[in-house]
Amino acid sequence: MDELERESALRVAATQTRLSEAQRRCGELQHYLQEYRAMFAERAKAGMVVSGMRDYQIFIARLHEAVQAQQSVVDQLAAECQAERDRWARAAARKTAVGKVIDQAQTDERKAEDRRQQRELDERAQRHRGSP
Repeated sequence: MDELERESALRVAATQTRLSEAQRRCGELQHYLQEYRAMFAERAKAGMVVSGMRDYQIFIARLHEAVQAQQSVVDQLAAECQAERDRWARAAARKTAVGKVIDQAQTDERKAEDRRQQRELDERAQRHRGSP
C-alpha cells in the first residue's frame, strides 16, 4: 500500500509540473497577444498600409488561436491533475484502512495470545494447588 500511495503521489507531482509548465506557456502567449494587439493599435493610429494591417491581423488571429489551443491543453492537464489527486486520495485512504485492519488484527492476536497464556498459567496454578 505504501508503494501504491508513493507512486500515486509521484504521478500527481509529475502532472502538476506539466500543468504548471502549460500554464506558464499560456501566460506567455497571452502576454504576446496583448503586446501585438497594442502594437497594432498604435501603428493603426499612426497610419499603416493595408497589407501591413492585414499581416498584423493574420498574425494576431494565429496568436489568438495558439492561446486558445494552449488553454485547452491547460484545461486538459488541470482535469488530469485533479484525477491524479483523486486517485492519490483513494490510495491514501486504502492505505489507512488497510493499516487499521492490520493494527486490529495484531491487537486481536495479542489479546488471544494473552488469553492463551493466562489459561496456561491458571491451569498450572490449579495443578500446583491440586498436588500434595
